[in-house]
Amino acid sequence: MIDPNEKLRFVELSKYNSEWPTMFAREAKEIQAILQENCIQIHHIGSTAIPNSYAKPIIDILPVVKDISKVDLLNHQFESLGYVCMGEYGIPGRRFYWKSKTKRTYHIHLFEQGSPEILRHLLFRDFMISHADYAKAYSLIKRNLAEVFYEDIENYVNGKSSFVQFIDYKNDAAREMQLNAKDNIIIEPYNPAWPKLAIAEIKTIEEIVHPLSYILIEHLGSTAVPELSSKPVIDIFIVLKSIAEAEQWVKPLATLGYVYWDDNPDKLHLRFFKGMPPFGTKRTHHIHIVAENNNAIEHRILFRNILRENQKIRRQYELLKLELAKSISDDREAYTDKKKEFIERVLRDYGYLKPIT
Repeated sequence: MIDPNEKLRFVELSKYNSEWPTMFAREAKEIQAILQENCIQIHHIGSTAIPNSYAKPIIDILPVVKDISKVDLLNHQFESLGYVCMGEYGIPGRRFYWKSKTKRTYHIHLFEQGSPEILRHLLFRDFMISHADYAKAYSLIKRNLAEVFYEDIENYVNGKSSFVQFIDYKNDAAREMQLNAKDNIIIEPYNPAWPKLAIAEIKTIEEIVHPLSYILIEHLGSTAVPELSSKPVIDIFIVLKSIAEAEQWVKPLATLGYVYWDDNPDKLHLRFFKGMPPFGTKRTHHIHIVAENNNAIEHRILFRNILRENQKIRRQYELLKLELAKSISDDREAYTDKKKEFIERVLRDYGYLKPIT
């Protein structure tokens, strides 16, 4: 039985510790002694293997074996070192172990030679080591997620998953489920984690684009409306003095995992997507950049605030989205057009007379 006190409950990050490679090497010798001739290699992976990166102070170790079927017979030896043996633990072909007395100190992710998971982990580590700008971005993503999800490891991990998947895609190491993912519209019940995700992402954006100037960064869209079912996508609007300044934002946002829609015919409204297949398994964030003279930001803030304040309109909008997602889940353009009719009617009823985009 697993001691519930050994489950990872808090997300605690530390600055890079130069002792981490030494801790890896010492533990790797113990693992090698257990696996003996079945062991081919043992790799240091995860954030503790990336210099100058913030990380949970847990050493991630990846042993590669010739025959994984022999490994389970050695569980008693891993247990004698203080490990809890977890089996595959959600990833086929893996053997996962953690070591803990009061806090986790080591994770073992053991795979048989030939598993694509081995290369995926190594390529991610090596990419982070050789690309300081992406490593800085990843460190910021983790730190800001840890602030809002200190007691919520699941949402912390989910919050950074689309970045990891983006790097996997760049490394040509994305899993099949990612490469084959559908970009359909799925409406989910309101999740109180959404505003926290927005807070963390906005703080990360502010830090990564410094010292670029902006007028406003705002969480909009349905995920910004409590009690409203929504596509689980955090929509963030960034307002600049002039749209001519927007080009400077493309490169730093790319280091956060955003894909820029270069072919967008609306050159006054720049759009960026995070998590969109095949760059990820599902959309997690959208960024919209507009100039202060673009009334899109004005009416979107107004509509968000109406939904927050008016339960009847909020419920009508929710039912409309659920019906549209059911009938045209594979046609985002038609879905958006149908919603626009409702949005325009509501805004007109509230006396908003400017054009609505």
